[in-house]
Amino acid sequence: MQFYHTIAVYILLPLTLLSACDLSAPLTEEESVNNANHQTVQLTLAVAPQIAWMPWYLANEENLFQKMMAKDKIQVKFISENYINAIEKFITGEVHAIAISNVDAIAQIIRRDIKADVILITNNHVGNEAILLPQATESTAQSIKGKTFALTSLVPQYLLDRYLIRHQIPFEDVNILNTTALPNILINKKADGVVANNPNLYGLTHSTDVKILFDSRKIPKEIFDFIVVRREVLDEYPEFAQVLLASWFSVMKRLQGTKKNSILNAMSRLAQIPQQAFEEQLASLPFNDTPSKALAALRDRSRLKKSMRHLRYFIKRHELTGNHPVSDWVSYPGRTPALLHFNAQPLQNLLGP
Repeated sequence: MQFYHTIAVYILLPLTLLSACDLSAPLTEEESVNNANHQTVQLTLAVAPQIAWMPWYLANEENLFQKMMAKDKIQVKFISENYINAIEKFITGEVHAIAISNVDAIAQIIRRDIKADVILITNNHVGNEAILLPQATESTAQSIKGKTFALTSLVPQYLLDRYLIRHQIPFEDVNILNTTALPNILINKKADGVVANNPNLYGLTHSTDVKILFDSRKIPKEIFDFIVVRREVLDEYPEFAQVLLASWFSVMKRLQGTKKNSILNAMSRLAQIPQQAFEEQLASLPFNDTPSKALAALRDRSRLKKSMRHLRYFIKRHELTGNHPVSDWVSYPGRTPALLHFNAQPLQNLLGP
């Protein structure tokens, strides 16, 4: 996708009109303190232009953040940023919330000792990643030994590791080629196969004679995306989470109704791809599209722990979290927060008592 420019939307509280007397009279010490306490604070959400996250772009375009902010004393700045930069800005504190995959969150955030809360699991990956081989290539587990696979990032690497583990193939029996030019790898025969996610996966399966050896449908609910907020920000400004959640579910509600097609059309326009291609890719990224479904996903401790068990092995094998003890990595609703905490309270507050 091509639109890595920055979009900003500021959500302001209505200002109280001051009378001529108010302007001319000096402020008392108490009034000065009150004014300081009511200063508007700017908080930032950064989202990369990926298919599953287009609802945030639509929410921005429709000024939903502003509508949800009518009674809150904060500003929200929405930034469209490429994925790597968004993560780096979250790490440095330049932005306060981001959309990110669980794989990257564990690998990137925990390693930097950042305390953060997951407030919403937006979607799962169900076929959004796949191991591809040329159509004429033998595709048995044993036949891939000694072959070279090209990939671009951690999530495809995770998928390949899970395939190798499932079929009891030693990691050293395959070679990895890290690249940024994935679409041309098979054409130029620089690798025997590729591990791709969308949009590269869609492009390769629709333009190249390939077949799928293994995809994320085979490891259901292990890869998913979420919104993570820096904990110190969430603790001080819980209304930030409420605005983000309300905006997300406003879009989700219309995706389930008679306006579904117009919403899909709007999101495909924002993604700058044809609607058919958008919908085909979106089908592999099913949303948690109601507050109750999203809350159930956050509270599904057995599912989260199972996912984390596989992810923990991957992270340790690739030495992605330094010396942090496993117990410090992740915590779940109702438990003392670890570095990355699945926090169901904001969603519970949205649903009410």
